[in-house]
Amino acid sequence: MKITPAAACAAVMACALTLGACSNDADEAAKTTAAATSAAEAAPATAAEVAPMPTAEELNEVLARATDPNLPVEEKVSTVQDGDSAPELFETMTRSKEESGADFQVVNPVLPGYAPNSVLASVSYTLPERPAEIAKNVEFVYEDGQWKLSRSWACTLITNTVSPDQVPAMCQSEVAPMPAPAADAPAEGEQPAPAEGEQPAPAEGEQPAPAEAPAN
Repeated sequence: MKITPAAACAAVMACALTLGACSNDADEAAKTTAAATSAAEAAPATAAEVAPMPTAEELNEVLARATDPNLPVEEKVSTVQDGDSAPELFETMTRSKEESGADFQVVNPVLPGYAPNSVLASVSYTLPERPAEIAKNVEFVYEDGQWKLSRSWACTLITNTVSPDQVPAMCQSEVAPMPAPAADAPAEGEQPAPAEGEQPAPAEGEQPAPAEAPAN
């Protein structure tokens, strides 16, 4: 059979169009597969960056391990942010708890913190013969796969339970604000103390003292 030039040209054009369509389909399929693979690889990494919200019990365990006298310092350093750079911190924490009788307890609620991997909690702390006080917004951070007490708050708990000469060098400027103790209210029927330079108020039914006459 004789093939005319026109027919041959048409056949070549048809083949070219078919190959082009197949090539485009293959490119699109490759792009889709690559995008799906990238998303699948990125998903676990993203999920690993944000830790699950801890419970108050889990955070209490962090505080207990940090001050456990039977736990080696090598294991304690993982309970405080940057703890491996100041191992002496844990000796001070443990000694202060034993000597002062201080007790720390994390209480609910545990709330999201300043960063994706931080939480804020309230800590009730008590000393013998003193009422319990609450420290709010105590920060815990998630590092190296576990929750740790933030460096600033570790130093705060230390400086409020030991004398200034026992505060580690690491904590000289790393102190978060603690709640100020409430001022003692005057007893019932007792007048508050006058301000400096102010005359005390007269008792009920008593005439006020006359003002001092000016000197001539």
